[in-house]
Amino acid sequence: MLSFTLDTNCLIAVEEKRPEAAAVRELVAQQRASRAAVRLVATMAAENQRDGTVLDNFSHFQRRISKLGLGGLEILAPVAVCDLTYFDWCVLAHDEAEAEAIRLHKVLFPTSPFGYLDAVPGNLGEETRQLAERKWRNQQLDVLVLHTHIMAKADVFVTSDRNFLKQSKRQRLAELGARMILTPADAAAYAVAESG
Repeated sequence: MLSFTLDTNCLIAVEEKRPEAAAVRELVAQQRASRAAVRLVATMAAENQRDGTVLDNFSHFQRRISKLGLGGLEILAPVAVCDLTYFDWCVLAHDEAEAEAIRLHKVLFPTSPFGYLDAVPGNLGEETRQLAERKWRNQQLDVLVLHTHIMAKADVFVTSDRNFLKQSKRQRLAELGARMILTPADAAAYAVAESG
């Protein structure tokens, strides 16, 4: 059975009823029919919310996905990263976890520093610091969601984020374990074709 990992944009698409929401719902239907395994990653709960805040409790995220009809999906636990993961929804990092994350970061964000102190130096003004911190957090969470997908040995990473879909990055991401990255529409079509 094929396994699919949804990224945060898939969740937002369903929430905001964007055009790709139908494809995400088709993937969920494939899971309910036992023709595919569709998963979320716990780091989705740590993403900046529309109001700029971060959820302080994972149960808020669980209620959110339940309201969207996605509550039955498995939630994958990422490696633990201070201030980016939830204590009960992460796993201890293996020896190579940071090196793997750095390699992914170099492909996804080649011009941005990986470390917090490099990305958000202490000499920034408050507004600039907040913007730098938000950018760093978003990049780290993108790396974590893909790293978790790879650790789970899932087949297809599903995203509408153009950064993951760039042709120039596909081969290098495949070499790091993300063998297939598809848009929601392409992933849904693939799931239907493979289950047929």
